[in-house]
Amino acid sequence: MLVNRFERVRARTVDLCASLSPEDAQLQSMPDASPAKWHLAHTTWFFEAFVLEPLGIAPERAEYAALFNSYYDAIGPRVDRARRGQLSRPSLADVHAYRAAIDRRICGALSEGRADDTLVELGLQHEEQHQELILTD
Repeated sequence: MLVNRFERVRARTVDLCASLSPEDAQLQSMPDASPAKWHLAHTTWFFEAFVLEPLGIAPERAEYAALFNSYYDAIGPRVDRARRGQLSRPSLADVHAYRAAIDRRICGALSEGRADDTLVELGLQHEEQHQELILTD
């Protein structure tokens, strides 16, 4: 069942970052790498923007779109990758709360049969790529 895979993949990302303090999660080792906090938020934004918004579900935090868009210029503005480590807000706790809210919405949409399974699977594969980046960054 896709909802189970969704929960497993999303939990894996959180587990990868569990040992990081808020300060550690903020660090950006070089301009071409992104902080763990940014990865946590970006993958969440991806599900919000590409799975939930097409269903007519309003963004949890509209201001996060410009902060956590990576390179989807057609979607809107974004923070340059080299500056992602300079984002002191939202806090790591706020990012985790954002993830939890979006995860509940995605699980609900999946359970109701409203979510596009192909887009959810694409998002999960995207998240797995970010897991690899968290491990290498």
